[in-house]
Amino acid sequence: MSAFLGPIHVWLYNKIKFQDAMVDVILDLAQEKGIGEGLRQKTDSRYGTLPEGNLEDLVDTGNIHGWLQERVSLVENRLAYVVTSLLESDPGSLDLMEEAVYQLGKENSIENITTAKAAFEFLDSKLLNGMPCDHVNEVIENTEERLVYRQAQDIHEAYWSIIHGDVNHYNTLRESMIKGMLDGSGIEFNQIEDQVYEIRR
Repeated sequence: MSAFLGPIHVWLYNKIKFQDAMVDVILDLAQEKGIGEGLRQKTDSRYGTLPEGNLEDLVDTGNIHGWLQERVSLVENRLAYVVTSLLESDPGSLDLMEEAVYQLGKENSIENITTAKAAFEFLDSKLLNGMPCDHVNEVIENTEERLVYRQAQDIHEAYWSIIHGDVNHYNTLRESMIKGMLDGSGIEFNQIEDQVYEIRR
């Protein structure tokens, strides 16, 4: 594997860090509301944590792809475990989690974006969908007013299945965060079929 760190690796690592921020706001919520006692410590112990610092100082330059794939798995596992554990502790906590990630989305909102395509590219720069080589999102319609894309595969489900969680909880939270990102932009996000999504101005 290449020993050269390129812009695509930094781009992917920023997406990994953003998903970890999603985990953090949910863990903060759990602590604030007194649900899922000791969940942060259990999660850290079970899956580890994302290292702090600049990517060039952290990555194994002899295996950049493998190192990044391990961090993708780390944050996917952390999110699935945290959400599933909280719902086991308090089945009504999904609404609270939705609000928490909506606020995270608002803090990372779209600015100065006026086309559906630009909105899609912004969301794609933030939301983790496996490795670039997975080619998860496939654009099937693209006009200035409307962009439709299909998720060619669900790369998240395996992480939820392994702990007997429900990937639909991931989809619900992701949609809440996207709507937070689009708040006030005049751009709408909708699911129009199974695994098919629309971004409309």
